[in-house]
Amino acid sequence: MSKQKNRLPAYQQEQLVRDFKPKTDKQKELIDLIDSKEVTIVKGPSGSGKTYCALAKALDLLGTYYKQIILVKSLTTVPEEELGSLPGTVERKLDPYIMSYTWNIDKLCGEGSAKSLMDKKLINVLPIAFARGISIDNSIVIIDEVQNLSYHTFKTLVTRIGDRSKYILLGDVEQIDRRKKEESPLERIFEIFEADDNVGTLEFTDADCVRNPIIPKILSKLRENGI
Repeated sequence: MSKQKNRLPAYQQEQLVRDFKPKTDKQKELIDLIDSKEVTIVKGPSGSGKTYCALAKALDLLGTYYKQIILVKSLTTVPEEELGSLPGTVERKLDPYIMSYTWNIDKLCGEGSAKSLMDKKLINVLPIAFARGISIDNSIVIIDEVQNLSYHTFKTLVTRIGDRSKYILLGDVEQIDRRKKEESPLERIFEIFEADDNVGTLEFTDADCVRNPIIPKILSKLRENGI
């Protein structure tokens, strides 16, 4: 996919993604947006391939101007985004929360690839609690489950972007886990930037589902019943 000039060491220039091709026009649009924008905000239902496509494009760009992929995810079961008293290292604490990332990376690049890329520090996990006071340069940052962030945390994360970096923000307004759903920032943020040329925005719908076709039928029935 990427035609940008390689600027990193040879071991970072190998092709990582195996035969990835967008399955829908909307997925193709997402790939193009990530290419052209520094910040891309995406919302849509489960099964539309948001995370999968974002990771595929990020892995494709790794080894050009971008020295690492940084993964961020809201830890909604832990108050105020802190890691709390979970046992083990920071990496071990985060393992359960980033499974959707590592699962998709292994699907894209082969079993064990996520661990290998993390061991090489080509993919790193950023706990939200540690994001303050840093500037993220030459990196692709993927922030999943944006609907579960607070407005304050959203501002903290987006103001970390440094030189030659890209941000990809993903979320689903139907999967808000915050106690007060009206505090979720995703819908409002999407509306604010929808007409802004500096930021890419894209909405997936049930029609874009590429997983089991029963998923949109289930979602539709749940909506009909106020769930």
